Amino acid sequence: MKTVLPWLWIAPLPLTLLLDVTSDGGWPILVGNLVAVTVALPALWLGQRAAAPRPAFLRLAAAALIVAAGVVAVSQLLSLTVLWLSLVALAHLSRRFTDPLSVALLTVLALTAVVVPGLIPGDGLTFAFGASTLVVAALALGLLMRMFDRSLHQRQATAAEAERRRMATDLHDLVAHEVTGIVVLAQAASRAEDPSVLRAALGRIEESGSRALEEIRSLVASPAGTAAAAPTAPTAPTAAGPEALERRLEEFGASDDASTQSGIDLPAPVPTAVWATLDRVLVEALTNVRRHAGPGAHVSMTIASSPDAVALTVESTGGLGGIGRGGGTGLHGLRTRVEDLGGDFAAGLIDGSWRLRARLPLAAAPPSGGTLSPGGTPSAHARPHTPESGDRP
Repeated sequence: MKTVLPWLWIAPLPLTLLLDVTSDGGWPILVGNLVAVTVALPALWLGQRAAAPRPAFLRLAAAALIVAAGVVAVSQLLSLTVLWLSLVALAHLSRRFTDPLSVALLTVLALTAVVVPGLIPGDGLTFAFGASTLVVAALALGLLMRMFDRSLHQRQATAAEAERRRMATDLHDLVAHEVTGIVVLAQAASRAEDPSVLRAALGRIEESGSRALEEIRSLVASPAGTAAAAPTAPTAPTAAGPEALERRLEEFGASDDASTQSGIDLPAPVPTAVWATLDRVLVEALTNVRRHAGPGAHVSMTIASSPDAVALTVESTGGLGGIGRGGGTGLHGLRTRVEDLGGDFAAGLIDGSWRLRARLPLAAAPPSGGTLSPGGTPSAHARPHTPESGDRP
């Protein structure tokens, strides 16, 4: 249907040609129709058919129709073919182009389409009024289509920019935590004097690099552009329950020589889709601790739910200093993600400790996402963990 609609303007031509040829207009009507059909019609066809409309074809069509209308005026009759093609050309020109030459041709063609019918003896004013109404309608249609084209272009540009930002955020979420960990391990390896410690650090650097490459491949290969759909990227933030978040915290404590504590209070069931966002929040929070607090920090995590929302709070104190400040991309993207789901997000220094809090409505998850409603108790652990991503504001 989309390929047929643009060419419906050709359908009336056989009828208009038949009526013109059988009229008593004599040679002016015949010559005018000949110019319109042999020059203007192919030019209109080519001007519309081009993937990027070419102004030269539409200008040629307009000029040919002006000449054809001038020839028809000699007969003091109306050529339906010339009038119809003039209306089509006016619609296309007003839709596509605003350059001075096109506007000049459009103006002359519009005046010609109104004046020539007005030369018909007796009913000239009636025909001129009818033709002027059709001319205004053709111009209005062209301008309306121009507005539609512009709106479509803006929507496409906005969608492309949103997709670019989403891909950048996903890439950061999936890879930056590995890169941050590689930097930490490389710094530790440069200070290691024991060969076995150095080999262990280099081995973990290799593992982190391999995971980062695999996560990039998963991101590119996934139709949705998210590695959550890729089971081969175990370190990427994925939908999880409270036990998985506790495990991530415990593993972080071992890899960064930090003490950890978690408290979970979930009287209300939490949809599994919400856990995926909470996991991303925890990833960013832990990497901020790694980046700014470093070894020796104390990190606490609390998760609590109410009938309509669930909140995750991560707080860190102490530490010997991390690898330094990042660009803030992680937390900015995380804030956008949480707020887009109708939640609240805050991060910063409070009474000497760094705190991040994200609150998500339980309705942020799709109904088909399922729920998890496990309980939890405070715990303190330390096990190896892979690097995370994020930046303190």
